[in-house]
Amino acid sequence: MSETRMILPATRPRRRRPLGRIIASLLLAAGCSDSPVLMEPPPGPPGVPEASLSFLRPATLAQPLLTTDTSFVATRGEETKIELFYEPEPGSTDPVGERFLEFEIDEGSLLRYPPTGHPKAGQLFQDGDTITIRLHVQTDTLLIELEPTGLQFDEFDPAELELRYGEADDDYDDDGESDPELEEDIDLWRQEKPGDPWFRIGQIKDADEDKIRARLTSFSRYALAI
Repeated sequence: MSETRMILPATRPRRRRPLGRIIASLLLAAGCSDSPVLMEPPPGPPGVPEASLSFLRPATLAQPLLTTDTSFVATRGEETKIELFYEPEPGSTDPVGERFLEFEIDEGSLLRYPPTGHPKAGQLFQDGDTITIRLHVQTDTLLIELEPTGLQFDEFDPAELELRYGEADDDYDDDGESDPELEEDIDLWRQEKPGDPWFRIGQIKDADEDKIRARLTSFSRYALAI
């Protein structure tokens, strides 16, 4: 089965302007204003408090996850792909049930070690360098924690996280009733640490497959919510 992937456009080289033209431009700008104009970057999407979100949780009849806590080694220069599955349905001959999570690291994704807690703290990854990554799932809210905190990925070749909500309770707003009309509001959210605001990060949503995918440049806490 084919899978949708986000392809980042290649960075185009910036053409250099002649020095004389740059100086002339600066002088012209200075003559048009008594004070310099500082261009502020556009603000990112605002964070929201945890109390304003309804987090998805497993359906009552959903099978438990095969594992909720696992560690693996990622190597710079090699692709890494981790998947988490539910247990198979009773009587099924399949070794696993539905997929819940997929996490991918490309060959060039690993950028910099965490600033503390590692012998190479703060250093850039070189080909062949490795690091142990821990993935933990809180089963009551399907909240994902990825460690070590501070690990950085290349913004032009980020890691990718995909979560699926097909096995989640369809009472999405916890009002005691099924809410199929609210499915379009489900998104993937990030929280830096407990108590911090949550930020919407989902970039690709496939409602037919009940999945949402996001690009990651660092580790944090992640959950599906409306």
